[in-house]
Amino acid sequence: MQFINLIAGILLILLGLRLLRKGFARVMGGDLLDWLQDFTRTRTRAAIGGVAAGVVMPSSTAMALLSVDMTRDEGTTWRNVLAVLLGAQLGITVLVQVLAFNLQDYAGLFLAAGGVLYLFVERSRPKGVGQALLALAFVFLGMGFISQAAAQVGGDPAVEDLFSALAALPLLFLAGALLLTLLVQSSTASIAVALGLVASGQVSLSMLLMWVIGANIGLCLTALIAGWNRLDGRRLGLAVLVVKLPLAAVAVVLILSLGDDLLGTLPGTSQQQAAWAHTLFNLVACVGILLSTPLEHLVRTLIPEPEADDDADGQVPRLDPLLLQNPALAINAALRETLRVFDMLHVMREEIVGCIRDGTLRADLRASVMRRSERILQIREEMMRFLDAVPDDALGVEDAALKETMDDFLREMPLIVRTLGRELLEGTQTLLREHADGLPGYRDLALEASDRLGRQMEIVARMLLQEKPELGREILRNKKENSTWLIHHKRTRADLPMPAWKILDDFQQLNRRLSGVAYVYCREEPGADDL
Repeated sequence: MQFINLIAGILLILLGLRLLRKGFARVMGGDLLDWLQDFTRTRTRAAIGGVAAGVVMPSSTAMALLSVDMTRDEGTTWRNVLAVLLGAQLGITVLVQVLAFNLQDYAGLFLAAGGVLYLFVERSRPKGVGQALLALAFVFLGMGFISQAAAQVGGDPAVEDLFSALAALPLLFLAGALLLTLLVQSSTASIAVALGLVASGQVSLSMLLMWVIGANIGLCLTALIAGWNRLDGRRLGLAVLVVKLPLAAVAVVLILSLGDDLLGTLPGTSQQQAAWAHTLFNLVACVGILLSTPLEHLVRTLIPEPEADDDADGQVPRLDPLLLQNPALAINAALRETLRVFDMLHVMREEIVGCIRDGTLRADLRASVMRRSERILQIREEMMRFLDAVPDDALGVEDAALKETMDDFLREMPLIVRTLGRELLEGTQTLLREHADGLPGYRDLALEASDRLGRQMEIVARMLLQEKPELGREILRNKKENSTWLIHHKRTRADLPMPAWKILDDFQQLNRRLSGVAYVYCREEPGADDL
């Protein structure tokens, strides 16, 4: 029975921490990344922003993925992102400080307050606060189960002999915490389990602190694994590991040599002393912020740049499934991939229309357009699977609308890619091969149609990025204006060769397909359907 209580306690802690991340994500929305980037102008501001982010988003995996996403911004330096990540890992320790106050007796209060907000309030932010309170209640209940099980078996002679043997093998505690942290992907959960076991009376302060050190090493490895799919993610994870491994070695030597007497000078109960050790360890690790320059040189040497790829921007994205634990961050990551698709569409349009501008066909144009088209469709397939896995009930109103908009855009993508790629390419090739002499008569018209489409694409991208309904209204107005302009020229320019007429028709199809995503934002506004 006690074994079942122990397992139930661990599961409750894991469930609570997962709900806590989602609750904070509901409160913050998808703005955490943009908010953090505003803090990364200097290393000091980046560290402060990281600490704040770690407090409100206590997930080492989420913070590692956020940090990797921040490296994509050309205005954000790698060193400042490292400061964010180290600061965030310090901020995450605040939750352990809360758990160390032994608030299991107040779990019912957290449960009642959280339940009222979560069940009876519809607004996203108060609902997120309620979800966070419910999560804390689950964590406290889980620690209570573990404490109860540990207290009841603590007097068993066999258990006493087991802990006596473990006390002679302190590194085993470190290894166990490391493995548990990797398994559950949460240093907080790992330490919460150890805090619950303290009730057995068999876990000494030295053993508890060894567990804390192991959890911190596991935290570094979790960050490394979370960012492994991307070059900067591997470098960031390795840099944190390089900072904390020597520090962990020093801490282990101090724990083994000084014993409980000197370590007991830390304030509070044994649980609070363990929490303070966790915080102090990560506070000292922040010295790595001052060593970011040599760290950057070191990790660049250990993980060199891959061989140059002329079309590296077209590679299929790696939307990490770990992001799905935090729906708001998952939507933010999907948005960034959607904007990347827009960039690829712009490049493809410029490649083809550039031939009309110059009056010559590139020998490798077809291969380039087909390659980009194929990669865009690969991105689309991965993004659709990713968005389908994001739970709608965990999103706020704005994030839900953004998800629906991206979903609509991705469903239109095959037709957009076919029209902007193969069909526009074939029309351009036919036009330049068979009607090159008439180029001055239709070039300006084709270029103007392309520019109109390019401006519309930019507004759609801005609407997705800024989530502004008024931009949706502007898109629909431009759609009507562009359609009228294209129809007028197709009807009045009798001198246009058929391929040129077909190119204008392609732009009209793109104008209609591309603008459809605006209806998600405008369909509730009066008169939207008239545009």
